[in-house]
Amino acid sequence: MTDLRSLNTLLALVEYGSIHLAARALFVSHSTASRQIKTLEEQYGTTLFERSTSGVVPTGPGLALADFARRMVTESELLTDSFGTYSQAVETIRIVTSTGLGQTVVADAINQVMTRTDQVQVSVIDRSSLEAVQVLKNREADLCVSFSVYDQNLDSITGIRQIDQIQARNFAVLDRRHPLARRPSLRIRDLIDYTIATLTAGNTARMRIEQAVRAQGQVFSPTIEATCPVLTMRAIAGTTMVAMMAERTIPENLAEAGCTAVELDDPGLEARFIQILAADPQRESEGLDLMIQALRRNLAAR
Repeated sequence: MTDLRSLNTLLALVEYGSIHLAARALFVSHSTASRQIKTLEEQYGTTLFERSTSGVVPTGPGLALADFARRMVTESELLTDSFGTYSQAVETIRIVTSTGLGQTVVADAINQVMTRTDQVQVSVIDRSSLEAVQVLKNREADLCVSFSVYDQNLDSITGIRQIDQIQARNFAVLDRRHPLARRPSLRIRDLIDYTIATLTAGNTARMRIEQAVRAQGQVFSPTIEATCPVLTMRAIAGTTMVAMMAERTIPENLAEAGCTAVELDDPGLEARFIQILAADPQRESEGLDLMIQALRRNLAAR
């Protein structure tokens, strides 16, 4: 019998045209999504997608299976809605995070929990780091995974408890043929002659980068502003643009996309941290405990 999660992955791959974007949209790892598609191709004995360096395109059989998948997923949702007792037994965990961390640390943690239990469903809220803390404080989420800076004091914020924190270095992501690509490290002054891709205005990291650029006597005017690291990386590949990212948000397929990452070692850039926060008091929940354990493992492993 065809697994519904595999069918959902197939539908996401048809929509996004990229295994990386599809995996992150579903909050599963790249290897899990690839394995699911390969299993479907083996099960049906045909190629479902034509693959190239620019992405994937569904074949005729792939489109036919996508039509079947849409019907199966819809019918499954209707069936689930018909069994109220079972639906009540499924616990919902709400996580607020930024797009970059959601596509990496949070996605991998969700995948790990989903492989252990089918009694948990996850709702992910996408916010900037500053907004994410406020969402948690308002108890609109159970957990928050966000960036912080060294001087951020959470002790004075009631209703929030810190679970873990780990430092995240700053990197410049650029095409591997870029003139700066072979440097062991870079400073902000090395980048001011190149166009910049960075996060949208109002983000904590963006503000720190902007301050460092202004300290060099330059006007900070990025060419690309985006919250999605995968989109940003694909946009700068083959150009002389430079993207600024934290190490935990750099896409896994960096080398495959023809890009590389060089650490930004600049005194004008303050240290940043990834933090896991929980609503305080934390509700008693086996699913919530599993999610916290998975998030901590992912922070420690990266």
